[in-house]
Amino acid sequence: MHPAQAHSQEGFAGPTWNPRGLVLNQDLFRAEFNGAKLDLTAREYDLLSVLHRERHRVVPRDELHRRVWSGSETGERVVDTYVSRLRTKLRSAGHPGIGVLRKRGYRLLGSEHD
Repeated sequence: MHPAQAHSQEGFAGPTWNPRGLVLNQDLFRAEFNGAKLDLTAREYDLLSVLHRERHRVVPRDELHRRVWSGSETGERVVDTYVSRLRTKLRSAGHPGIGVLRKRGYRLLGSEHD
């Protein structure tokens, strides 16, 4: 099962979520910001899905690794690399991006909690 599909069973209210212009469609694995499609890899989409689902809090790196790369053998910096790529893509679309709290984790910016 695709990780994003697993998340859809965790209580998302349907296939589409939209806080402040960011739209994720779980059925199509598609992300848009203010109507513009974000060109994301499968892992970037999965990472964004987790950060979006947990946007009310800082998500520790090890939790992101476990939820997005479950069962995959990867280097310890894979989360940082993908967050950096995703942050660049979000910012180029005009989204505030992903914040980092050093030694704590990451949080999606641009929500009602900012």
